[in-house]
Amino acid sequence: MPTSVNDHPTRPGSFRAAPAEQTWERIRPLLPVFGITRVADITGLDEVGLPVHVAYRPTGRCLAVTVGTGLTAVQSRVAATMESIEGWHAENPRLGVAVRAPADDLDLGYDPRALHLAPRSPLTGRTVLDWIAGRGLLTGRTHLAPYDLVYLDFTVPPGGNWGPSSPNDVLFTPTSSGLATGNTPAEATLHALLELVERECMTPYAVSALADRRYVDPDTCTDPSTVAVLDAIRGSSSWVEVVDLTGPTGLPCYGASLWDSSIPMVFGGFGCHVDPGRAVGRALAEAAQSRLVTVGGARDDIAGEVYLPADPGAEPPPAVDLPRLPIRPPDPVVSALGQDLEALVQLVAGRIRDYTGHEPFVVDLTHDDLGIPVSRVIAPGLRLVDDAALSLRPGAGDA
Repeated sequence: MPTSVNDHPTRPGSFRAAPAEQTWERIRPLLPVFGITRVADITGLDEVGLPVHVAYRPTGRCLAVTVGTGLTAVQSRVAATMESIEGWHAENPRLGVAVRAPADDLDLGYDPRALHLAPRSPLTGRTVLDWIAGRGLLTGRTHLAPYDLVYLDFTVPPGGNWGPSSPNDVLFTPTSSGLATGNTPAEATLHALLELVERECMTPYAVSALADRRYVDPDTCTDPSTVAVLDAIRGSSSWVEVVDLTGPTGLPCYGASLWDSSIPMVFGGFGCHVDPGRAVGRALAEAAQSRLVTVGGARDDIAGEVYLPADPGAEPPPAVDLPRLPIRPPDPVVSALGQDLEALVQLVAGRIRDYTGHEPFVVDLTHDDLGIPVSRVIAPGLRLVDDAALSLRPGAGDA
């Protein structure tokens, strides 16, 4: 049966199979199991007022602090906590090694160098790796992925031990992109897929000239959750910009940035969704969240230079003299799928396959005794970029 979706997004623009209140009651008794010691509301540290929570997992090996936002406090609390939970699963996988062999000896169906490699990776077709099994999202066939691509441990020094006990960051760059949890497997997989498409769209954007970008008018968006986010941001920030990043898959993706004289830096966010209006809302919410997280200072992946003294006389970034296009209308084909999460997974996976030539596949990280679905989607051929290193307007952050 299709997975139905209640209109209770955990964060703006999200399809969820259960309301946030129900999800919270489900996961709250399990917080000690995951080592989550505190979930704190930091909304009041900034003027925007959009709810933001942080979840603390001191023993986390990828991130000790995770962040979430939403239209309500319970939505942001759940978002922060679920991100911490998905990280725990990637740190503690129960995955049997299917085979240990070089790629050239296997029928992978893709080039392993189309994965997220480390800079100057020496990976070749003769490099012996441990491989784990995943399921093709379109055909259901078994696909193999390197164990070290799925297991996360950012505490291992670069060039650490090779093998299944630690990530081989000599060959691959450890990343949580494509990792997601949800109320159902389809929900987790859909959000993992959309995150990978978002990263692909961000990659060319990071090096594009300002004049080559497609600027849009966020006020043309009618999605109620996005309108609420934009109203909150406009009440505190003097400058907001939204750019259409939609790439070859055709799945709507947007970047948003904001600036205010009280914190004279550009903060950015990105969002991908099957609905354009909701993608805009996700980007705006993430931009506001980025600013608040920087103010709070608790996230363990914030670059130190962010806290250098700012120019008290800083001016807003200059406006780009280009037309602001309206937000794209929803795709009728996508809209016809309605709230069927499994059908949306098929649609997004198909778009990725048509672009890359490779079927995306999912590695199930769910622990059956805990019962929280966690998906790690692998999509050979999609590019990944470190969004923490991006500024939506290069140079503007120097203000």
